[in-house]
Amino acid sequence: MNKNDIHKKIILIEKELDRYCLDSKHLSLFSGISGLPVFYLMLFQLTKKKVYLKKIDRVIIRIFDILNNGNYGVSYCNGLAGVAHMLNFLLEHKVIEDSMRSNLNFFDNILADIALKNTQSIDDADFLHGASGVAYYLNNRLKDNPKIKSKTCQLFEKLIEIVANYVKESEKVCNLTEYAPGTHRTNLGLAHGLVSYIIIFSKFLENFPQEEYALFTLKKCIECLLRFESKDKSKLSLFPGIAINQKIAEYNIPLGWCYGDQTISFGLYKASKVLKDESLREKAFRLAYRNLSRDSIEKIFPTPICDAGFCHGLSSIAYVHKKWYYISGEKKFYDLYSKFISEILDFGKRNVGIAGYQKYVSNNQYEDSIGFLDGAIGVGIVLADYLLEDNSTINWDQFFLLD
Repeated sequence: MNKNDIHKKIILIEKELDRYCLDSKHLSLFSGISGLPVFYLMLFQLTKKKVYLKKIDRVIIRIFDILNNGNYGVSYCNGLAGVAHMLNFLLEHKVIEDSMRSNLNFFDNILADIALKNTQSIDDADFLHGASGVAYYLNNRLKDNPKIKSKTCQLFEKLIEIVANYVKESEKVCNLTEYAPGTHRTNLGLAHGLVSYIIIFSKFLENFPQEEYALFTLKKCIECLLRFESKDKSKLSLFPGIAINQKIAEYNIPLGWCYGDQTISFGLYKASKVLKDESLREKAFRLAYRNLSRDSIEKIFPTPICDAGFCHGLSSIAYVHKKWYYISGEKKFYDLYSKFISEILDFGKRNVGIAGYQKYVSNNQYEDSIGFLDGAIGVGIVLADYLLEDNSTINWDQFFLLD
């Protein structure tokens, strides 16, 4: 694999994103323009060209224009929480003025008040679209804005109670073999389910280790997750995506960020560190090592139709292998990481989309996407991260709960 080819592809992605993004009114962190400053920061570190810092300023001006004149929500994926996290990230990396702190302090209170008001059930708790994404952001802000501590803890108390009840409902159906359309189903994924709660509660406990109910609920989430592990090791995956119980679950689940055994292994590892649980750590390692056997597109996906994006495509799969390489020191993880980077580059050889990249939608249909989560921004960041190797000081993976 020629690194010069990767560099050329990254530059092409940036040029084509310019064409797509100049007039965008979509401020979303994950599917709009708010992921661009992270990409530009990576490009600045890669090339040392200050033009990319100027482009960060241009995007921020555009974002505040949208904030001042448009309608938007508060969610992490599409609303104010994601935008605020990105601005806080830039502040931590010292590429925007300290005056941004006053804006963030203002946003913090808005986000906390709305999330506290609107969080009533598990339907409101989603990481990408609900309160746990807001709570994750606020928890990160505590070191810079300690005044938000009380509201942050209140929000976590609500979330913890809601998730504890969600786990209890899962326990009630763990032995069913017959079910109705309304039977309780448990979401195990990172985008919307148990793995996100496990990681976010673990991060909360790093700040508040004395919170016993948070600790109790974290352990119950892990117990709930592990009840779904298949005893049949011949299955494509050991964990389902969304299921009623182990007996009737579907285990034909691809790897990816949003669902799958890869991010489950990472979530269990993160929790094992907070809990100081060696047996949980060993289980996380065993699952991660098992994923090494899924070393081709045919073994990763139930069907060969996929994309290069981060959400459910090759970019996250490659990157999580890199994470496990640094956790374990096992070179096989890095070898697969490199292999999948090469295949991501091959995806971009098509004469369609943004620099050759499109998001898979369904029914063999693809569409253009600029997004950090499922489009060209995410692909560009993962490729830039590969070229930077150990020289990167940009912890961009925090946006995906992977830091």
